[in-house]
Amino acid sequence: MALRRQRRGMAMARVLPTKKIERAGVNEFRALMESAGHIVQEIDGGNDYGEDCYLSFTQKGERTGDIVAVQVKSGTAYRRSVGYGISCRGHVQDWTRSRIPVIGVVYDPDLRKLFWVNLTEFLLQEVEQGRSPKSVPVAETAMLDIDTVEAVVLRIRSFISKNDRVRPIELGILQSVTRKMSRLRNRQFNDMDRTPVGGVPYEMASDSVDFRERHPGFHPALVKWLSVGVIVGLLAMMAPGLFKAVERDGHASWLWSGWAWLVCYYGTLAYLLMVSGKDPQKRRARFLRWGAFSLIWSGWYVGLAHQTSAWSVNPIFEWIFVHQMPVVAKFLLLYLTGFYLRQEIDRRRRLRLAYPEGVPEGG
Repeated sequence: MALRRQRRGMAMARVLPTKKIERAGVNEFRALMESAGHIVQEIDGGNDYGEDCYLSFTQKGERTGDIVAVQVKSGTAYRRSVGYGISCRGHVQDWTRSRIPVIGVVYDPDLRKLFWVNLTEFLLQEVEQGRSPKSVPVAETAMLDIDTVEAVVLRIRSFISKNDRVRPIELGILQSVTRKMSRLRNRQFNDMDRTPVGGVPYEMASDSVDFRERHPGFHPALVKWLSVGVIVGLLAMMAPGLFKAVERDGHASWLWSGWAWLVCYYGTLAYLLMVSGKDPQKRRARFLRWGAFSLIWSGWYVGLAHQTSAWSVNPIFEWIFVHQMPVVAKFLLLYLTGFYLRQEIDRRRRLRLAYPEGVPEGG
């Protein structure tokens, strides 16, 4: 019995969703290029300084000597309004001065498609024109799949043959000074690390963590429903105060009556919480939840001030909150509805472009 409880409390290691998406892109690229007969050599994650792997080209089973470095990006975060984008902050010098070209590959997990761009070629053109790009665009028509891989390889090898030269690296006074300053900053790099094994403990949280480890069966759902109960109770408590605050302004129009205002307020909160629960992008969903909680705390500050003498609400803040909340609600409803419509239209457009003959089964 004790062994069963011990096994129940031992949780398996979790694989983060971001890690799965990152590996999906690299695996898809590796499988495609190796199926075409080329050689993919991955770079260890600890030595990743802007490239994920090296790609050696072959022809009729023999190595050609042509090689490129590859930066693989996976996920929908690299989507743009049209196509995709790869950030080049901190890599412009590396990718333009590299002795071997660097190409970028974006993997869209929703479409299950690879898209590519010649990073070195694009950045060289931008630098020659005096521009400092922050990202490199990737066209949504630049697909890399079994039908296009041969043409893409020919383009890359053609670029290599035209640019097969050693790019001059001029070390001016500024670069020399920068390197010396870097050496001074890192002169303590080899000092002995005296940090305790496992890192310095956080004593202020030790008791709480001990309790959690002693009670591994404490279900997170309990915390969730307690949070929901607190929020619902808070909303119910401040409703009479909000009604008084709205009615005190004396608006004759029914649009500004207390009941209509409360419906607008609580409807906006419900809409934000509902949308945040269905949004596939966690960062945007988190932002929407923060917006909902901001409205809750603003209503709590205004509403309870009319029910207790503990504090008095700032009249300017109250006026802005009461008068502008319906405007904010209307804006959010129109904007979010239009935004999600555009996202769905773009998603279907990308899908039709990636699979003109129809989405394969299981896609």
